Amino acid sequence: MAVRTYVSALLMGILICISATDVIGADAKLHKRLLNLKSQPGNDHRTIVDNTVAPWREAVGRLNRRTGGHCTATVIAPNLVLTAAHCLWNKRTSRYLPAQALHFVAGWSKGEYLFHSKARSVHPAPDYEQNRKKGMAAFTHDWAIVELLDNPVPVTGMIVPGAFGEKAFQGRNAGTGPYTQAGYSADKSQVLTAHVNCPVWGIDKTLNLALHGCNALPGDSGSPIIVQQPGGRYRLLAIHVGYAATGGSGTGIAVPALSFMETLMSVK
Repeated sequence: MAVRTYVSALLMGILICISATDVIGADAKLHKRLLNLKSQPGNDHRTIVDNTVAPWREAVGRLNRRTGGHCTATVIAPNLVLTAAHCLWNKRTSRYLPAQALHFVAGWSKGEYLFHSKARSVHPAPDYEQNRKKGMAAFTHDWAIVELLDNPVPVTGMIVPGAFGEKAFQGRNAGTGPYTQAGYSADKSQVLTAHVNCPVWGIDKTLNLALHGCNALPGDSGSPIIVQQPGGRYRLLAIHVGYAATGGSGTGIAVPALSFMETLMSVK
């Protein structure tokens, strides 16, 4: 498969995603710690990955916004990618961005890519509260499915979401886990990075949110947390949507795949 060079100025710039911390109220100290992970020896577990290698890395891409900024999105079905709903919300107009303002690029690496397509339609979570600003509850329905004009699956493959129950989310005492989070972090926005064997600390049953310790930063919003199944296939466990300023280093927040399975079935 030939990797082509994409020359559009829209994609060549280093675009910084809206920070998920802005949604729950800015925590400058936490935000600074997250952005400076790489300067803290032993704390940054992200590695740059070869996003042309099967079975999963090429299915993760940048969702670029015509208004500026990017988030991370994952191919989950033919013509469909999954991201965070707050990535599609335009604060200036108090509306979701129209489909024509979105452009998905899979396998983006320093100006090269594997696949790209503009969006056809957007399907944000029906219960997402766009203007809620504080508290973890802001993230409960923070997911969106974007339908693309072109089908990426023959090129990228896909990471199928799994209807995982509570037991799949390892538990609060986990220091590591069988999980991998991968995305386009703001500080490394031109390459795909992954935190392999990051911990997932269980489910907040009241809010139906997963809590994790993966090294996700702004730009990683919408990025997949995946788990390998028997036989080697990866399934999507949840998507990272933000951080809560709890404890010394903050707690990652993710929306479990089960939250959007019904909508996925209807869109497909």
